[in-house]
Amino acid sequence: MATLTIRNLPDHVRDKLRLRAAQKGRSTEAEVRAVLNEAVAEQDPPPRPSVRERVARLQAAFAPYRSAEGSVVDELIAERRIEGWMENLQAIRGMNAGEKPKRHRPPT
Repeated sequence: MATLTIRNLPDHVRDKLRLRAAQKGRSTEAEVRAVLNEAVAEQDPPPRPSVRERVARLQAAFAPYRSAEGSVVDELIAERRIEGWMENLQAIRGMNAGEKPKRHRPPT
């Protein structure tokens, strides 16, 4: 542990520290340590929330936007499947009408 010497401390500050220490039943040195610990602890940043706490907070924030029937992801997948079926149906109808099939290019 380190040792700290404080020079030119005003007498009234020393007297207040002694009085405060006596009221709490500890030595002046112990009181000064407690005061310094409190002062430094106030400057410490608050602890970061855990991943679990952050996920819970995000879920709570998005709860009003959830669908009662199912998840948004399920709805988007269902919509995309319907779009795909419609594209296939149009391609089949076009082939039956004598059109050449269009080449499917995957999205990039």
